[in-house]
Amino acid sequence: GTNPSHNAMTIREPQRNTTDRIVLAHEKDLILIVDAVDTSVIPQEVKDKARFLYADIPAAYPYDARSWDEKMRYCYRLISQYKNYAKVVITSRIHVGLPAAALGTPVIFISKNGWLPGGHERTGRVAGLLDVFHRVDEVRGLPWTFGNLEDPVPPNPGNHYADRFRASFWNRLKRNEYYADAAKLFGRIPLQRLGAGMHRSEIQNKFHFIMQPSDLLHWQQRRAVESILFHHPNAKVYVHVDIDLGPLDWGDFGVFMESGYDVQVLRLNRNELIKEARHIVRGRIHENDSTLLAGMLVYKHGGVFLAKNIYAIRELSAFLNAGYTKDTVGNITMMVGEQSSVEVLKYFSTDDKEPRSAPRPSSSIAWEVKVLSKSESRSCQVDLAWDLELTDFVAVSIDPQSLVENDIFYESRCYDIIEKHCIYCDDLHWEYVPL
Repeated sequence: GTNPSHNAMTIREPQRNTTDRIVLAHEKDLILIVDAVDTSVIPQEVKDKARFLYADIPAAYPYDARSWDEKMRYCYRLISQYKNYAKVVITSRIHVGLPAAALGTPVIFISKNGWLPGGHERTGRVAGLLDVFHRVDEVRGLPWTFGNLEDPVPPNPGNHYADRFRASFWNRLKRNEYYADAAKLFGRIPLQRLGAGMHRSEIQNKFHFIMQPSDLLHWQQRRAVESILFHHPNAKVYVHVDIDLGPLDWGDFGVFMESGYDVQVLRLNRNELIKEARHIVRGRIHENDSTLLAGMLVYKHGGVFLAKNIYAIRELSAFLNAGYTKDTVGNITMMVGEQSSVEVLKYFSTDDKEPRSAPRPSSSIAWEVKVLSKSESRSCQVDLAWDLELTDFVAVSIDPQSLVENDIFYESRCYDIIEKHCIYCDDLHWEYVPL
């Protein structure tokens, strides 16, 4: 109901609570409606069982709201209800929706032809934020599709989007040692990602890179991993290096673990892999070929191998054709295969001469990697008029030397490929060039 005492519920001492339902609730089963601008779109059955709350302290609030302490307690009670008792929060206020979503509670955000309690959306104050929530705005063709809310409400559609914001914020915040130490002291790191449980079986979920320890200090290689996590946020990403490294030695890659992403830096024992390959293939192998290391990693673990200068530009389907591609000098750019696949073994046998895609069921999907030369990479970075058609490609190989020698201009093609698919977007690696 609309009883103002609901906003004044005691959290620390629930036995004094005037609402028996809260005292007895052991599950998150409340429907909270907080300052919705258009309740006519909410089914009456939902409104009948919902609790109506107010972001602002109502006039009938039973305590003295003039004191700072009581204002803080009011805020705490609201947030506690969002976190501990609500199965869903229905609101039209950003300052309600964002904390509720950050606490993992589904939010249905209602607007009326763009109108919100604080004004119209077009003022820009909510730009980019509404993508976090479920949306209802009948005038704009976004109807109520949630029934009577008896069933669980799906997670917020923008959870991965919000996770990227949080990761970027942490990447900036951790540079202050006081904030970084406090976050770790109180167990806030690693971050608990909102989208961690939103797994999708139809896309690839395991990726491999081979890097040098020094690569862990380079933004170019970190952006390559970011491009994978942008499209596959719940994937396991294995970065294989030649030596044992603890998390404190991961350089710029440590932030992935701190942000809650499943990135691991593992030792790559090249001699052991070659020895194992000889034993498995029982024939001649390309010992000095990049195909061997990539092939053995894919054979042992399955998934997708990517060179360290490869940037994913879209989701990679779980049904990609098995196979591999090479660049102009014969290095592997990308390989796809299943764990323990006999077909993968052929990739590093001396019988295999050319890059190829192995046959798979008719449901499998062809793929290509676009390899840019050094001159093409430079044009991609600095020539705003230069274009590249990428419809048939899943990833792009950009010349690493060009990335060192040249800036990436804002709105260049390489800006679209690299910087638009970032996780830690607070680290800017582009330059604005006035027209």
